Amino acid sequence: MAEKSSSDQSVQSLERAFGILETLGQHPQGIGVTELGQCTGLHKSTVHRLLSTLLAYGYVEQDKDTERYRLGIKILGLGLEVLDNLDFRKEALPYMKELVEICRETVQLTVLDRGQVVVVERDQSPETITVNLGLRADVHCTAEGKVLLAHLPREKIENILDKRPMQQYTVNTVTDINNMLAHLEKVRNQGYAINAEELAEGLRAVAAPVFDHTGQVIAALSISGPTSRLTLERIARLVTVLKEASSSVSHRLGYRSGVTTGGSDLR
Repeated sequence: MAEKSSSDQSVQSLERAFGILETLGQHPQGIGVTELGQCTGLHKSTVHRLLSTLLAYGYVEQDKDTERYRLGIKILGLGLEVLDNLDFRKEALPYMKELVEICRETVQLTVLDRGQVVVVERDQSPETITVNLGLRADVHCTAEGKVLLAHLPREKIENILDKRPMQQYTVNTVTDINNMLAHLEKVRNQGYAINAEELAEGLRAVAAPVFDHTGQVIAALSISGPTSRLTLERIARLVTVLKEASSSVSHRLGYRSGVTTGGSDLR
């Protein structure tokens, strides 16, 4: 039997590496080498060799405590480069621009990534509050993070909050997990969350969920600004237009009210 050429071997290695990355993408909580080999049909030594290379390039990370592997931060960097091709972002942009015209505050779209929220799109306020794409923040002290958490099963919420300490940023930051769980139940029921100077003094935000066609919350749409302009009274008025915008985006993505989101009772 003829030996495989170096070109054939390179293609095979690429195919195997892509298979590993795709499998890791299906296991956000991480997966061990043995299980990864079973899922991909590869020998344990082959999996370990490919993981070492992917780890060296930052496409894979390993949890030092559990020794389980998951996708690395570099994957997110690649993802941000192709955001223009994401349907939910494209569908949200017109409504974000409309919100900015209405409220004259910064409007942003965020997603959940390994226990933090990441800004994937924004439309700047003409009143100059700058929010950069790729900006990350903790979930427990942001309106966007609380919206995204509120629609997860309790086990996942606790896992996220346990892995990343609930740091106290201001006197308003909630750092007790039981208080947070009770608050998240309220957020889920009312359909929006408020950041009342929990991340930084003088800054407020209000966020609402964006659902996809399966009923899963895939993003949070938010309005943020300084407390001097974004008073609690004004937020109460803006909630209606924000929820209308997030509902319109969700509808464009195929969501229909009444679809189960997969979230569980937080109590």
